[in-house]
Amino acid sequence: MEEKKYQLLTLKEAAEYLRMHKGSLYRLLESGKTDIPAIKLGGKWLFNLESLNKYLLQKELHHQGS
Repeated sequence: MEEKKYQLLTLKEAAEYLRMHKGSLYRLLESGKTDIPAIKLGGKWLFNLESLNKYLLQKELHHQGS
């Protein structure tokens, strides 16, 4: 069985990747008003890079279809 490795980003790294201010991303996550895939572990937000890419692709495809 092959072990799957996840590339996890911190809040700061994810905000930079999404081209957002980290405070804006934090507020969105804490408010629950976003579907950006993230998990909170030990009081810190973490983001799986693969999940973020799937999320962005889904948003792009949805936008193109409207």
